[in-house]
Amino acid sequence: MAETDFQYASDNIKLVLHFKKWTQNMLCKKTGISKVTLSRRLKSNSGWSMTESVEISRALGKSVHELFFTRMIPNGNETIAEK
Repeated sequence: MAETDFQYASDNIKLVLHFKKWTQNMLCKKTGISKVTLSRRLKSNSGWSMTESVEISRALGKSVHELFFTRMIPNGNETIAEK
């Protein structure tokens, strides 16, 4: 997959974490993904493995397609994901 294939992943994950009132550490515990790996993926918005994508989607209760390939934040509301 091209790097842009995951262009929505970081913002969507941050958005769902915000609304669930979860921290990145909580997501790491639920998925088994290390804190360093999650932090790197969220900063670069690329490099997600299929296993990571599935584990994060399961933990957050979203489909892989919805979380990684669909823009969940309407235009003009980007500030929520930037937190």
